[in-house]
Amino acid sequence: MVSEKLNLWYCDTFVSTPWQFYFLIVPLVGAFFYGREKYKLAWSLIGFWVATQVIFSALTNLVFSCSLE
Repeated sequence: MVSEKLNLWYCDTFVSTPWQFYFLIVPLVGAFFYGREKYKLAWSLIGFWVATQVIFSALTNLVFSCSLE
């Protein structure tokens, strides 16, 4: 199990801050480059965003218990 101190740090740093919404800029930039026919850069950005979102979602839902009560 995860220690309470690590759990509190993760929840305060990643879950309860608006960084996730700022991170949505990455796939939008990827879509912009896709429109400019720079497909490799575009898919790299989109793939990076998807992988990061999956990792953080798994950590938030499976490893840490962040109750926002």
